[in-house]
Amino acid sequence: MNAINTFFLKILLLPSGLYRRMGVDIRHLKAILTAKLMMDDRRPNPIQQARRNKSNKPVTAATLGMIFFTTIMGCVFLVSFAVGKDYITRLTIYFSFYIFVLASTLITDFTSVLIDIRDNMIILPKPINDKTFLLARLLHIMIHVSKMVLPLSIPAMIYMGIKEGIQGLFPFMLLILAATLFTIFLINALYVFILKVTTPEKFKNIISYFQIFFAIFFYGGYQLVPRLISKAALENYSVTTSMWACLTPPYWFAGSWNFLRYLDVSFPLPVYFLLSMALPVVSIWVVIKYFAPSFNQKLSLISGSDGDGAPVKANSKGIISTTSAYITQLSKWLTNEGAERMAFLHTWKITGRSRDFKMKVYPSLGYLVVYIVIMFFNTKNKVSIDDIRDQVHGGKFIFIGLIYFSSFILVMALRQITYSDKYKAAWIYYITPVKTPGELIMGAVKAAIVKFYFPMVAITSVIAIGIVGPKVIPNLLLGMSNQLLITTVVAYLSIRDLPFSTQQSNASKGGTFIKGLFSMLIPMIIAVGHYFLYTNLPVIILFLVLSAIACWLLMDAIKTKSWDKITVGNYE
Repeated sequence: MNAINTFFLKILLLPSGLYRRMGVDIRHLKAILTAKLMMDDRRPNPIQQARRNKSNKPVTAATLGMIFFTTIMGCVFLVSFAVGKDYITRLTIYFSFYIFVLASTLITDFTSVLIDIRDNMIILPKPINDKTFLLARLLHIMIHVSKMVLPLSIPAMIYMGIKEGIQGLFPFMLLILAATLFTIFLINALYVFILKVTTPEKFKNIISYFQIFFAIFFYGGYQLVPRLISKAALENYSVTTSMWACLTPPYWFAGSWNFLRYLDVSFPLPVYFLLSMALPVVSIWVVIKYFAPSFNQKLSLISGSDGDGAPVKANSKGIISTTSAYITQLSKWLTNEGAERMAFLHTWKITGRSRDFKMKVYPSLGYLVVYIVIMFFNTKNKVSIDDIRDQVHGGKFIFIGLIYFSSFILVMALRQITYSDKYKAAWIYYITPVKTPGELIMGAVKAAIVKFYFPMVAITSVIAIGIVGPKVIPNLLLGMSNQLLITTVVAYLSIRDLPFSTQQSNASKGGTFIKGLFSMLIPMIIAVGHYFLYTNLPVIILFLVLSAIACWLLMDAIKTKSWDKITVGNYE
């Protein structure tokens, strides 16, 4: 166990005499906390998860990684003190950042600690009394939260200590504690609300979508905020001019600091102070009184939710199917009967159910939206609707960019389509009478195209035809055909594993960087060529025919891939 965890453990075990009088066994308490903290140190954060996938080595310093990341984030928060001319504005922005980031971190990282049902199966059968078990859980949660809160707030504490001295630092520390308790209340309230309106299994999916949303939000904020706000606007901004700001808790915390630092009793600062102090107390009381009982009841259901799904019903012919009639009909139109259709349906289901796949692919959809917005802001001259309609200047550039960059999410999906945390289930491929495994790959590729590219194509086509008119259709079709051609080239050259048959740790092997560079560089080169040929209609039609033929031939080549061109895994 590292020094940081040892420090927290010693601090929280100092009141051992009090714990004994409460009926807690100190030896058992220390053993449980030590085991939990060691497990925390081996639970990787997203950055360490990526490193583990590359090196295939277990993580041994996850706590240090988390503290380093949150410290960097706490330093970023110092930007708040460069906004506006008064501390109410600066601290309102700071506490808004603090509450939002802490809440998102708790949702994405704290869920594994709060919703840890393994205790019920591992610890409870042992001769450990309930008081020791409950206190160990509470102290573990306290340590976990402290390892997030301290790195997030220490940079601002140092700043306040230097700028405002002890008189400004102590009130700030008190308000950080109040904001932390309020944030924990928000997370508990959110969890209980979600568990009340949905099933425990769907609860896990919703948490995954929160993680995806926060990843997109942080990336979008990093890219867009500096482009939207000028330095002069930041320096002159004041939150006190907003009539709605006084209704938000961050504003109360900021006003409370002014009240405590300068002993300013002018209305409504004392009211904000009372609200700031009462809010955490009331929040804790509500959690203990109303949320905790129902939350524990719902929590106990999660342990049995992994294998439970929605009830499966037979259709009018007595056939049981978990695939919608629409997808089944779509597979009949787009695939041949047999292995290809099976792979299409299998891939469609896995990509919709696997949380690991969603976490790696779905954020790219949000990144695509950010890229589209950035394209508008990066044009030197303002692009009007008339420019897009007439396909001149930046309007043509934006249209070409929309066509070719809309496949970004498809590229990400294809790069993940062979990986799965349940890769050992791929043994089923090798006991079926499949003569050409290329049919399995082609079915998976078609499912990825239909699911992750066609919706973007449909949206882009409707917008383009609505703004530009029918004259845009040849270029639109050429762009779509070129994207399908690029997809089939990438699939033919790089996909040598059957769908979802490879361990995720192998993702970094076999020149993944070169493949990723190729899959992004080729669309850019083709987009530039398309840009210069955009107005030459006969050439556009000629290239459209050639692109469609090449795409058809490559799809047929993928289908006919034999077993000697497929990587066979070890599933023992």
